[in-house]
Amino acid sequence: MSKQDKQKLSVLAVLLGVLALTIVLGYRMYNPPITATVQAPEQTKTSERPPAPNDAHILLERVGTEGEDPEVGKRNLFQYRQAPPPPPPPLPRGGPSQGIVSTPPSMPPQPSVKSGPSVITPPPINLKYFGFFRTTTPNAGFTAVVGDDSRHYNVTTGEVLMGRYRIVSITEKTVEVEDLEHSRRQTLQVLK
Repeated sequence: MSKQDKQKLSVLAVLLGVLALTIVLGYRMYNPPITATVQAPEQTKTSERPPAPNDAHILLERVGTEGEDPEVGKRNLFQYRQAPPPPPPPLPRGGPSQGIVSTPPSMPPQPSVKSGPSVITPPPINLKYFGFFRTTTPNAGFTAVVGDDSRHYNVTTGEVLMGRYRIVSITEKTVEVEDLEHSRRQTLQVLK
């Protein structure tokens, strides 16, 4: 037997040992341990007449709809509706006098609803101007430090911040920011 054959035989023996160990451990994992003691099952107390599988019935005559509003579940939650009119004032004691004729209260005039396009003001730009610094690079201008409630950003002129705000201009006291979603500009003052 050559040296190479001995080496192959030793690798085969190691692999067979690993296979045998894997089979033994796998067999032990899926077989529960055998216990020598047997426990008596617990006695559960059942009723004298246990329910049969077909004894479940819904008694519709007992499920009433008393006092329920017939409009329940039929209104649109996303549609504005007017409040109901106020109740009529109570009559004076003794009922209405003979000379006074009561007339039903008139409804207040409804405000006219304009069907034209409504003007929606865009939300303000929620950024703060903390300060600036100038780099030593020629023609670099100012780098502004702006941020919201959670992060700070170093931005230069022309840069787009968060994919929404373009920095239009930077001075020592202000930063002009353009909101690209609403096409409007806002000037941010430096915080003191």
